[in-house]
Amino acid sequence: MNEPAGRPRLFARPGFRRVLSRVVVVIGIVLALIGVVTARYGWLFAGIVVVGLGAAMGPGRIRR
Repeated sequence: MNEPAGRPRLFARPGFRRVLSRVVVVIGIVLALIGVVTARYGWLFAGIVVVGLGAAMGPGRIRR
């Protein structure tokens, strides 16, 4: 149950969070782009929400 004291959990590492947040932002941009090109505004809205979630997941949001 307990993790070793010297190594933080996977999601607590800034490098992992940075990569994960960038992947989520890219997925959101792709969704938004598909929504604009095909005029499906639900996809555009979903893309905007996913971009916001990806920005909020960045390493600057780590609280200890």
